[in-house]
Amino acid sequence: MPGLVSVKTPPEAQPLRISVPNTPTQRSEANNSNTKTPSPLPRKPPSPSPSRSAKKKTPETPPNPVLSDASLDNPDLGPFLLKLARDTIASGDGPAKALDFAIRASKSFERCAVEGEPSLDLAMSLHVLAAIYCSLARFEEAVPVLERAIQVPDVARGADHALAAFSGYMQLGDTFSMLGQVDRSISCYDQGLQIQIQALGDTDPRVGETCRYGFGLSC
Repeated sequence: MPGLVSVKTPPEAQPLRISVPNTPTQRSEANNSNTKTPSPLPRKPPSPSPSRSAKKKTPETPPNPVLSDASLDNPDLGPFLLKLARDTIASGDGPAKALDFAIRASKSFERCAVEGEPSLDLAMSLHVLAAIYCSLARFEEAVPVLERAIQVPDVARGADHALAAFSGYMQLGDTFSMLGQVDRSISCYDQGLQIQIQALGDTDPRVGETCRYGFGLSC
């Protein structure tokens, strides 16, 4: 077995000898000299020591207040968790740990969003969350996240919102492509292209890059 070391007796060592009394009489005399007369009263069993019988309870570790769901209403928590998710991926700790940070970041942005006001931070966190799902080969779970991300921006509010929607469509197209759903993938690329043209103009070189990227698009 690993971890056990066998010890061998050197050949020159003498064998261990144990001496015993030669006769039973010698053994009985030795025993009688050290034997006390037993008490006729039965002995009481020793009472258990309170220190041994009582078990100390290990105090439970309190949950991290920064990562608890109750603190997600803090508007500063969303950016912090999103940074943790990105740093975790960059450090090589693995996407599984980053996934929890990204989920909590999206929840925080969702809670802190002003009603009726589209949040580009929420859209960005959803893009990161979907990318982590895809890195774990969980493409089916990334699809509803990206569909939600596309609905967040308001294209009429300017180029920032339009390009956020464009990025969502392109990422969704990639996800459908990984799922083997080519028609839905091309449809997403095409919708993203139309939004990009509307925001940048059809002569912008980035539009040409999208046409080359999304095969089957008419530009």
